[in-house]
Amino acid sequence: MGSTFFGLNIAVKGLQAQQKALDVTSHNIANANTQGYTRQDVVMETTLPVKMYEGYVGTGVDIAEIRRIRDEFLDVQMRTENKSLGEWEVKADILGKLEVIINEPSESGLRTVLDEYWESWQQLSKDPESMAVRATVMQRGLALTDAFNHIETQFDDLQVDLNRGIAVKVEEINSIARQLKDLNYQIMRAEADGSTANDLRDKRDLLVEQLSKTVDIQVVEDQFGSINVTIGGKSLVNRTNIGEIRFTDDQFDPTAAKLEWIEPLTGVVQGDVNLKSGELKGYLDLRDTVVVGLKDKISELAATIAEEVNVVHAAGMDLSGGAGVDFFVTDGSGLPFTAGNIRVNQDIIDDVTLITAGLSANQGDGSNALAIAQLKNKLVLNTDTATFDDYYRLMVAQLGVDSLEAERVRDNQSLLTNQIENKREAISGVSLDEEMANMIKYQHAYTAAARMINVMDEMLDLLVNRLGTAGR
Repeated sequence: MGSTFFGLNIAVKGLQAQQKALDVTSHNIANANTQGYTRQDVVMETTLPVKMYEGYVGTGVDIAEIRRIRDEFLDVQMRTENKSLGEWEVKADILGKLEVIINEPSESGLRTVLDEYWESWQQLSKDPESMAVRATVMQRGLALTDAFNHIETQFDDLQVDLNRGIAVKVEEINSIARQLKDLNYQIMRAEADGSTANDLRDKRDLLVEQLSKTVDIQVVEDQFGSINVTIGGKSLVNRTNIGEIRFTDDQFDPTAAKLEWIEPLTGVVQGDVNLKSGELKGYLDLRDTVVVGLKDKISELAATIAEEVNVVHAAGMDLSGGAGVDFFVTDGSGLPFTAGNIRVNQDIIDDVTLITAGLSANQGDGSNALAIAQLKNKLVLNTDTATFDDYYRLMVAQLGVDSLEAERVRDNQSLLTNQIENKREAISGVSLDEEMANMIKYQHAYTAAARMINVMDEMLDLLVNRLGTAGR
């Protein structure tokens, strides 16, 4: 037969277990709105029974584990879809900015400026002796070169902005890597006795999820509770060791700026960073492919216009009967025509009589101006299958298609990640209704255990103070 103290000890264990369960419930409620927090649950188990004459008798309850209610498969899914979401969010945003730069259709876009330029030559062909019309041709030429120059400048500025964005993301990656290294150390130390550092793991998982949106990562947890994070096969975090990514900018050529792995202590370069997806991949793709492609197309358009106009203009005669000069020139850099260096010949700006409206000394001859105006409909681009207008409209249409596609993929990825997040929230999120129910359950159990201690106390009081006092 067990002693009365044996029952008292069981009641104390029950009291302690319910108290701990109430503490965990309180912790859940306090963090109901904490980002990245995972609901915790108390796992109770019976303690080892003792063998008595009558058989095995239970010895009470103990806390076996305080566990996180988390589905690791959903975490892997979230990281997988998050990297695509990050990449397409960046692409949709930058393509939207490119559409603003091109600004079509609008009354101030390049297409309108081009139409006005060709129209001015058409008017000159009708009135070749008019100084006012000649001045209009010169002004429309300036407007056209200014439009090309401005677009080129905006493209260059956008590439510089993209590099700034890349530099910020690289700093975020390195900062997260340092935090993950510290958390690895804290978790390994906290879990050395076999317990689980739930709150530290929540912080680490949140950082890993943030990192997965920026760059494609692979995450593996080892037997000591630390995680190893790799990017493109190279280690960013390995327990308490970290790699580091460096962004080397180039102020002269934004596309020459690159990402490199370096040894944190020595700064020795250890190779290029291999990116497959994520925000960084989106920045690099837009900077080196899309923006460069559009710049090349705009420059090809500007160069072809300049070359075609110059050929026809040089074949005509100016108002004084002199040979024609080039209408368009470069900025003096000696490079071929681009959207950034195209200019109107300064001689024509200073003297509009140098504009060649005709092919003869006849002052009423406007045939050369008409020939230049007719260049608008000449097949000169895409291997002589497209006019200037066709070429430009196709470029704008393709940009619009790419932008819509990026928005569609971004919206789909956002919907997918939201669905995964909702599933995870249903499992790991704190339900205040459920926690209130648990609170009541543990409160009643605590009250019962406390009442049991009172009963045991009364029994002990009977034995110690009242037993054997009858008849005295």
